[in-house]
Amino acid sequence: MSKRITLALALASMAAAPAFAQSIFDSQRSDRTFGHIGVSGGQSKFRTDCSSLFDCDKKDTAWKVYAGGSVNDILGFEAGYTDFGKIRASGGDTKAWGGSLSLLAGIPIGDRANIFAKGGGVYGKTDVRASTTALVQQGDRTGWGTTWGFGGALGITRNVQVRLDWDRYKLDFAGGRRDVDLLSAGVQLRF
Repeated sequence: MSKRITLALALASMAAAPAFAQSIFDSQRSDRTFGHIGVSGGQSKFRTDCSSLFDCDKKDTAWKVYAGGSVNDILGFEAGYTDFGKIRASGGDTKAWGGSLSLLAGIPIGDRANIFAKGGGVYGKTDVRASTTALVQQGDRTGWGTTWGFGGALGITRNVQVRLDWDRYKLDFAGGRRDVDLLSAGVQLRF
């Protein structure tokens, strides 16, 4: 899993180089941006029950990619893909991932920073595998759920920002609906 995150961050860094160079030498360009793309990595936490008979690890490394646009300085939208990683709980292994579409509402802080809240829908897939002696329901589930969160971004340059997010996703699992939280940091390119 860490190789994926390393690769994603390396690709984002390479993609950021032209924007960084352009932002230094292009003083004629307007400060207004209308879109963004980004990649983030962090830690997911599955909100699930654990049995005292088995190992319980509800956290894993997670990553996401996203792209979005803005209607004005306050309202925007974002679409993304998140891989929540894999956990071991109650004698089974659980993997989850999903695609989301969210509305963003933010407050600019100067011309290079902002804080925001977001909410929307997520189409997720979960996969729970376990031995027959485990105390967990097995199977794949796909379906629509909700997502919401908040975060902030700080500009390194006019076009390159570092971003911190906390998100909660409600996904369908074999044993019912559960929340998965994600705390992530990454790089975002504005255009």
